[in-house]
Amino acid sequence: MQVPPNRRLALQKYRHAAATYDKGEVPAIERARRRAVRLLDLHSGDVVFDVGCGTGLSFPLIEEGIGAQGRIIGIDQSPEMLVIASRRVQTHRWRNVSLVESPVEEASISGHADAVLFCFTHDLLQSRNALENVFKHVKPGGRVVAVGFKWGPWWNLPLNARVWAYVRHAVTTFDGFGRPWRHLERFVREMEVEHVWSGAFYFG
Repeated sequence: MQVPPNRRLALQKYRHAAATYDKGEVPAIERARRRAVRLLDLHSGDVVFDVGCGTGLSFPLIEEGIGAQGRIIGIDQSPEMLVIASRRVQTHRWRNVSLVESPVEEASISGHADAVLFCFTHDLLQSRNALENVFKHVKPGGRVVAVGFKWGPWWNLPLNARVWAYVRHAVTTFDGFGRPWRHLERFVREMEVEHVWSGAFYFG
């Protein structure tokens, strides 16, 4: 039986997680985040959508690529997470970051993106409506990178148990967890997916 993403449950999860979310950024996840942003191949002046931006952990990395002439549009439905993202923006005195507090499916997005980042956003990738809303605002040829956890080989139960334990506080559905990018393929031509960490992690 398919279980769709649950917005209300996600809000509850991140309401409790927001205060300590940044402290949970373990080195392996930080490296994956850095690599995902590198794969976007950002240029000065680019407009970037950070979809499910959370507390804005990817913002400093994106800023390095786009410079003051670029623009970040961070979208997230969690007010608690965006409060922290806003503090990060203020601390760095970035004037080129816009935060959109809304479910991605309903977000009012201004402008058009050169690049889109989906960083540890499994639930969002399982929502066709969310993806359709985002990709209405992506320029032709726009660069897209998704990164996150997935199930490893079916026979590697210890590995999959560790994955489940790590992500269960962050996702509301495991639908599509074998191929989290399955809906993204409709919008990204010639999508290439790399499996790492014994198949329990992907870059797409």
